[in-house]
Amino acid sequence: MKLIGMGLGLLASIAAIPTAHASKEHPVIGFSIDDLRLERWAHDRDYFVAAATKLGAKVYVQSADASEERQVAQLENLIAREVDVLVIVPFNSKVLSNVVAEAERNGIKVVSYDRLILNANVDAYITFDNERVGELQAQGVLNRAPKGNYFLLGGSPTDNNAKIIRQGQMKILQPAIDSGAIKIVGQQWTPDWDASKALRIVEDALTANANNIQGVVAS
Repeated sequence: MKLIGMGLGLLASIAAIPTAHASKEHPVIGFSIDDLRLERWAHDRDYFVAAATKLGAKVYVQSADASEERQVAQLENLIAREVDVLVIVPFNSKVLSNVVAEAERNGIKVVSYDRLILNANVDAYITFDNERVGELQAQGVLNRAPKGNYFLLGGSPTDNNAKIIRQGQMKILQPAIDSGAIKIVGQQWTPDWDASKALRIVEDALTANANNIQGVVAS
């Protein structure tokens, strides 16, 4: 339900933005997703396209497959096709300022979806309360393992949301750390949110600590 709610909220935001090239009733949207090989984004694509089509919009979907160079090239192509709105899930939140500026020069509105594009003049930003997500994750582990050794498995280092989630986790964990109830024995970010890399990171952490880990807070 959260995914559907976010998608509908995004469409409402787009409807409030004047379009550059098409009619208000039939806007053309370029949806740039960082990696459709991840199941979560495939669901977002399906929800979004279905809702946008029902409202009369045309959606062009592009997947960067976890490549910042490919995403920039795809966005430039969508700009050349004169879409009315770009909806972007950035692979790397720090490298899209130039392409967003190019879209702005061409009268194309830009919506930053789920992850904020940094150092760029986006027209709208739609996301979850990522800090609260981190708080809930950490509290869930603390409820099950209130004492012992902890390992922190972060998200992708190129995703600003991963940093915000970690902030939320630490708001919950820090008092337990300060009291000595738990000890952080290791922490690592997971490139590209890749599940196989996350598995390897946790396996290595368990080996390094002789399996003496009572809690893993995994973003």
